[in-house]
Amino acid sequence: MDLLFGTTNPGKLRELRRLVAGLPIRVLSPEDLGRELPEVEEDGLTFAANAEKKAAEWARFAGVHALADDSGLCVDALDGAPGVRSARWSDEEPEGPASPVCELPGVAAAEMGPVAGRAARDERNNDKLLRALAAVPDERRGAEYRAVLALARPDGTVVTSVTGVCRGRIGRARRGTEGFGYDPLFLPQAAPDRTMAELSPEEKDAISHRGEAFRRLRPVLEALVRTLDVSGAKR
Repeated sequence: MDLLFGTTNPGKLRELRRLVAGLPIRVLSPEDLGRELPEVEEDGLTFAANAEKKAAEWARFAGVHALADDSGLCVDALDGAPGVRSARWSDEEPEGPASPVCELPGVAAAEMGPVAGRAARDERNNDKLLRALAAVPDERRGAEYRAVLALARPDGTVVTSVTGVCRGRIGRARRGTEGFGYDPLFLPQAAPDRTMAELSPEEKDAISHRGEAFRRLRPVLEALVRTLDVSGAKR
């Protein structure tokens, strides 16, 4: 089964390809299609709304099953910000309106943008986060990574959306070279002495928000593959 993952973020593509290992699924990126995916306005107030909208539009466009995610970071002391604006947080005016709050207090958000300039934008986002929390004591630096994965059929019908959460706190300095986004500052509860960027890919998959979401999605994919196999055999 071909499965389009509608992201140009190489980190996310690597994660998904690791997580579908063993299933008869070929993960396609937008580059594999040979044409750009249409822009989808991420105007939803929740991760699920954005993920489902993207999955449906991209599945119809490509004519294959499509997976989309909306994921990122929410910080307790910032009332859930950056929320669904996580990827583009540093592009907003410092004194501008607050980001929409996550579905739950202190949760996570947003799909990363194009490959070009992503690393620089990640740096700006992390700089902004450090400035925003400069006066916040360690005991109040709790945060949550959250990911929603939405799966749609080729006709755009949403099959399901699943959520994963990783609780932790924000450190005071970048550490590590793995991962992307806010990983160099995020200290997960499951490995409190290391940031996400200091974990191996396998360690990160085991505890990350996206890893948890995929583990919830995998049985759906397995059932879908069986259904397609049966229908193909009948034909």
